[in-house]
Amino acid sequence: MKKKKDNGTLRTCYLDFEFCNITDELVNLVSCVVLDNVSKVSRKFWLHNSPQAQKELSAHLQKFQVIIGYACVAEARSFLSLNLDPLSFRWIDLFLEYRMLTNHNDRLQWGEQLVDGRVKRFTKPLPKWSRSEEDGKSGFKATHSLAEATYKLTGEIRDTDEKHAARQLIISAPKNFSEEERKRILDYNAADVEFLPTIWGRIKEEFIELTDGELQTYFHEAMLRGRYSAHTAIMESRGYPINIEATRNFSRQIPSILAELQRDINSQFPKEKPFKWNKKTGNFSWNQKTTRDWLEANVDIGRWMRTDESKRFPDGQLSLSLEAWERQFQFKHDYPRRNFGAQMVRFLKLKQSLYGFSDSQGKRKNFWDSVGKDGRVRPYMNIYGAQSSRSQPAATGFMFLKPAWMRTLVEPSPDKYIASVDYGQQEFFISGLETGDKNMIAAYLSGDPYTYGAKLAGAIPQDGTREEYKAERNLYKNTYLGILFGMTKYGLSAKLTGDMGREFSEEEAQDQIDIFESTFPTYMEWKKNLLESYQEGNGIKLGCGWMCGPDNDNPRSILNVPIQGAGASIMRKAVDLATERGCKVIFTLHDAIYIEEYIGKEKSIAILMDSMKDAFQHYYTDTEFFETAREIKLDPYAWSPSYKTDSEIKSGEYTIPVSDKYRDERSTNELERFSKYFELPETDLL
Repeated sequence: MKKKKDNGTLRTCYLDFEFCNITDELVNLVSCVVLDNVSKVSRKFWLHNSPQAQKELSAHLQKFQVIIGYACVAEARSFLSLNLDPLSFRWIDLFLEYRMLTNHNDRLQWGEQLVDGRVKRFTKPLPKWSRSEEDGKSGFKATHSLAEATYKLTGEIRDTDEKHAARQLIISAPKNFSEEERKRILDYNAADVEFLPTIWGRIKEEFIELTDGELQTYFHEAMLRGRYSAHTAIMESRGYPINIEATRNFSRQIPSILAELQRDINSQFPKEKPFKWNKKTGNFSWNQKTTRDWLEANVDIGRWMRTDESKRFPDGQLSLSLEAWERQFQFKHDYPRRNFGAQMVRFLKLKQSLYGFSDSQGKRKNFWDSVGKDGRVRPYMNIYGAQSSRSQPAATGFMFLKPAWMRTLVEPSPDKYIASVDYGQQEFFISGLETGDKNMIAAYLSGDPYTYGAKLAGAIPQDGTREEYKAERNLYKNTYLGILFGMTKYGLSAKLTGDMGREFSEEEAQDQIDIFESTFPTYMEWKKNLLESYQEGNGIKLGCGWMCGPDNDNPRSILNVPIQGAGASIMRKAVDLATERGCKVIFTLHDAIYIEEYIGKEKSIAILMDSMKDAFQHYYTDTEFFETAREIKLDPYAWSPSYKTDSEIKSGEYTIPVSDKYRDERSTNELERFSKYFELPETDLL
């Protein structure tokens, strides 16, 4: 489809599609209602089993340049099913705009809300660090649904029961719908479109009230967000490939995997023995009393998260939730043996991930709910899900948010490869660029900011190497990561104790913080000024236009927004540039972009890497650091059954490490332990 010319008048429509079969590459279209913003006339299209109606709708949509909808990833996927390129249109996604306006904006985020068709009043909860385990499960958790937004912005109460019933009818995907069902679906479809112009008007009013901002700039920024909805629709439509047979074998053996881990942890702690074997049920149970006894003896229980109070436990119990353990023991991929906290995090994370593969009998979503008939996984990417605007896909259907050793199940066909390119130590570099701290920038450009910083502080001699001073470098690495994450001496003490293999007191942690502050004074001054400005009631706005409102009461969280948000903005720009240049992006993860292409077309990796460098420079165009920004490090990696294990290929000027399967050196031991479950046990083969 040819790209339409912009003659200065942008014809706009509001629309809403209904469809089913979201795990397929192309969704099965059922209906669509389009409202022209000039004529104010809406048209209804019944699309199910009707190629002619789909052709008419396609021709009608090509009259418009701007598309306004609610949750436009779904609408843009529908465009793909009509053989329309969603990137040839401009999008305003009201779901993203409402999500942004409620982002730490107490006036919209709390108060009266529509929940399950009923109006309820909610007050702002306690700060996260003051909540009990039960506090975290209660209260209002916005879904930012169209019904919620309609009520909050207009006061109109939508019939959510009817919406749910109509949606369930559509999802049931019958071969044919009756005339009565067609009318019901089209009426439901039209009712959603009816509210979109009013919601868009109210969103603009809220934007002006919140920021006193200029609308033309806001439109441009809103269209940038909407364009990423279109990009995400393309990524979700492509999906990512897995080894179906190995994944099903793995899924069938979940009880055995969990039991093996529990035996291993028991062997490390024969005195505590945190898991008890039950002969009757043939599985382990968690000895929670023994575990809490260990906590009483080994951690500061005054700062440990607690369960809700009860008659039996008036002050609550020490929480054994994953969140509680992770606050004190911050391990992600590597779990030191005989470190009790690390092993509990390991157990709870694996247990959480394994639940996502088991058959829940429809009670909750599992991994297989995201797998299409073609063996590709199409998870919900939850773009702009974080306050910083970073995507937050649900781990349920996203293999790369599960333990690193499971990622080897992501496997392209032999004629293709998958490549990932990660921005190396991006947030450290961004911290220097955003704050103008030239010591941080110099540390990054040295190739190893942690060794460089340790030398500045005198912990490593100027002629020392990272290999000679591994312990000192690791101390500074873990210190920097903790401080950039906003840790105080309390959190840093716990982190260093877990990371370094010895007890670090709060006084020692504070000493490390003091050294950091003296090494990077400009960054520390920026942090101080940002907090003061925020506490005076000023929100935060990223270079891409995304806003975080003024009502976040967590200083650590506030400081994370500009840095992580800058990284997220850069990532979205990189996806846009890489796609324009022909790369087939299948998903992003934090600081990395993943593409899939045919063997022989490895030049796409170089195109992606150049696009990522260009995107990184983009947000520093008008600064003194424009040329410096291009020095961002990129870590590429590719895998395919057609590649040799642990070899290299050339792509343009870049050398790319490759292997036959995805491998992560941080999870080598776990992969060796659990990869046998990718095969069926011999007893099942008989």
